[in-house]
Amino acid sequence: MTSPRPPAGTSFPPPAGTTPLAAARRLLLGLLLALSVATLVATPARAQVGGGGDLEGATHVVDILPVDGFIDPPVAAQIRDVIAGANERGSELVVLQVDSPGLVSADLDGLLEAVNGSAVPVAVFVGPRAAGAQAAGGALLLLAEAHVRAAAVDAVIGPLLPVDLADGVPDAVVDVGVGPGWPEGELGAEVLREGVVAERLAGELDVLANGLEPLLVELDGVTVTTADGEHTLRIRRDEVGVRFHSLGLVRRMLHAATTPVFIYLLLVIGLAMLLFEVFQPGFGVAGVAGLVMLGIGVFGLTVLPVTWWAVALLVLGLALFAVDVAIAGFGPVTVAATAAFVVGSLRLYDSPSIGLSGYLVAATTVSALVFFVFVMTTVLRAQAGPDDLVVEDLVGRPGIVRSVLNPEGHVYIDGALWRARWIGDARRAKVGTPVQVTGVEGATVLVEPFDAAAEPAVPADARNS
Repeated sequence: MTSPRPPAGTSFPPPAGTTPLAAARRLLLGLLLALSVATLVATPARAQVGGGGDLEGATHVVDILPVDGFIDPPVAAQIRDVIAGANERGSELVVLQVDSPGLVSADLDGLLEAVNGSAVPVAVFVGPRAAGAQAAGGALLLLAEAHVRAAAVDAVIGPLLPVDLADGVPDAVVDVGVGPGWPEGELGAEVLREGVVAERLAGELDVLANGLEPLLVELDGVTVTTADGEHTLRIRRDEVGVRFHSLGLVRRMLHAATTPVFIYLLLVIGLAMLLFEVFQPGFGVAGVAGLVMLGIGVFGLTVLPVTWWAVALLVLGLALFAVDVAIAGFGPVTVAATAAFVVGSLRLYDSPSIGLSGYLVAATTVSALVFFVFVMTTVLRAQAGPDDLVVEDLVGRPGIVRSVLNPEGHVYIDGALWRARWIGDARRAKVGTPVQVTGVEGATVLVEPFDAAAEPAVPADARNS
């Protein structure tokens, strides 16, 4: 049985995806998808065995955890878990492959206690080679406290301050001891204050290696002292199994949320999605996605050092963009919104070690202007219908559902998009359902299933002719 069709001459909507509203939704969902992929793409946890044997049959097991980016609470928790698990299983060695600009808002004392209290030797390797690896701040202290201190020849060791990036840089540089055997004098001061290439610390580090495999080869037969006494490492290729670890899904997302650029984009796009929903009937996918992204972004704000007045300016700028859309103006409000947004973006982080590129801020500002001033204005104009047509003139006219009426959504009537509320017997009306306007309520038309037997409505201009 086929559905009744509107009479000849009725305007049909263009193909799906060609309207300003559909274009805006595609843009928002595309941004969400891109950010989701950026958050979730990471090397999954896996197990490998040197020499091709089975991990369970290996005589000795080495646990390896890459530590990339900030050492934040999720990463610090993962490091502690890997060390604890290695001790429970009786692993031969734990290797933390570090490339970190420092620690931020994590429990450094608890992290160092986990290393010092481990019966299984813990090696910190700053690498790999030719990747510009670094160990600064809290990561430098982690290297100094490890049972085995290793680095690629071109890795940068230091500086130490700030130990925690969330605390900023102290007014005065103080002398900090980083463990016995660490360089003293001018070289040690340079490590603490500026950082040096690992090759210059050849006499202070235990191993200089070009990668993980050379590191393990170098460590075979080496004796180290742990909380359980002296331990001679046995890492022979035909005996050792290697277990790689990575952050779980939740920790990956939280770790991504401590990336300065990622937090900034989450806040901007999340707020933009919520403001988009303000101008739409009901609360849709964009609003839900905006809430999720905003929640993750707020978590990031609690981890990294931020300037709260700058956060307020950033939010104010986006709110003023929305006001600009509502009043359909392009003038003082637009200028004020742009100024607040730019200043809030540039001063968002309260640390000289963390900041946003001017190019990123410029690109984001232009994107916000285009979205609010042009895209959203076009969407609202399309929703308002033709300038010479009032909503009361639509009573009796047929249309096509453009977005699911549940009970509110949008319908196309005479080539224009109108807000609509479904009053039919069914729970909702699907996209493509023929409908007819039976009344109006403010700027919203009330629709029900199209009745082919009903007399077609006579347009107002035809009645007056």
